[in-house]
Amino acid sequence: MSWPKQHPARRTLSGRVGEVSSSYPAILQRFCRVIEDLGQVAGAAVIGSRAVEDAGQIPDQAADLDLLVFTGGPQELLAANVWLGPLGRIWASTVDRTVPGLPVKRLLLDHSAQVDILILPVDAVTRGEPAARAVLAEAARRGFRSLKEGGPVSDGLRELAKEGTAAFRAPPSQEEFSQLVARFWIDSVRASKRLNRGEVWAAKRIIDGAMKDAVVRLEAWIRKAVKGPEWDTFWDRRHLEEWAGDRFLRDLVVTSGPGTSQGVRQDLFETMDQFRLLAIQAGARWSLDYAEAVDRKATVWVRT
Repeated sequence: MSWPKQHPARRTLSGRVGEVSSSYPAILQRFCRVIEDLGQVAGAAVIGSRAVEDAGQIPDQAADLDLLVFTGGPQELLAANVWLGPLGRIWASTVDRTVPGLPVKRLLLDHSAQVDILILPVDAVTRGEPAARAVLAEAARRGFRSLKEGGPVSDGLRELAKEGTAAFRAPPSQEEFSQLVARFWIDSVRASKRLNRGEVWAAKRIIDGAMKDAVVRLEAWIRKAVKGPEWDTFWDRRHLEEWAGDRFLRDLVVTSGPGTSQGVRQDLFETMDQFRLLAIQAGARWSLDYAEAVDRKATVWVRT
C-alpha cells in the first residue's frame, strides 16, 4: 500500500513503531525478573535479532523479541498466561506448533509489542527431533544471549550454533534438490486439478504458497553459488528484497496474477516456467541432476 504524503494514519503508525521499539528493553528486564522467581525455568536466552544488540547490531524497529526457555514442565508454561503478567497487558496469546517439537508461545502486548517464547524441555537439544534441532541450530547460529544459565544454556546452544554454521555453509545435496523438484511438479498438477474443479482460491493457495516457496528456495541456492557460502538467505527466506537478485524479484512480482480462474491459471504457467529456469540454473551451478522427465510430463498434462 502506498500512503499519501500527509496521510494521518501513516504519521500515527510511525510514532507507534518508535514507541514499541523502545518498550522491548523494559519487557526483557521484566522477563528476567520473572524467570529468576520461577524455579522451574532451568535456563533461558534471547535469540533472534535482539540477541545481538550488545554487539552493535541494531535490530529493525519491526523486529519482535524472541526468547528461549528450557524447563522441566513446558506444557504448564505453554498453557498458562499468569506467569507472563509482569511483561505487560496481553492483547492476545496463542501457542504456535508450526514446527513439530518446537512450540512457541506468541504474545501481543501493549503498544503492539510482539514476544515469541520458545518453551522446551531441558533435554530438547540432545533428544529432540532432527527437524526441530535443525531450526534450533539455525537460531543459535544467528546469535543468542544468556538470560539464565542452566540446562543447555550456554554450552548446548554453542554446540548447536556450530551445527547451524556447518549446515548454513553446506551446498544443497542431490537428495534435497530432487525432493524439491518432485514436490513442485506434484503441486503443479494438484493446483491445476483444483482450477479444473473451479476451486480458484484453493489453487491460488498452492501456487502462492508451496510452489513459490520452492521458487524462492532455488533462488537462495543460486545466490549462494554466486555470492559464496556466507551469503545470508535466511532459514525462513525472509528479507527476500535484500538478498535475492533484481531480475528474480521482478519475475516473482509478474507471476502474482489476479484472483480469477484465468488469472490464477496464467500465474500457474508463469510459476512453472520460472521454476524450470531456476532449477536448471541451480542444477548447473551445483552439479545436480534435474528431473526433466517429470517436468515434461507434468507440464504437458497441466497445459493440455
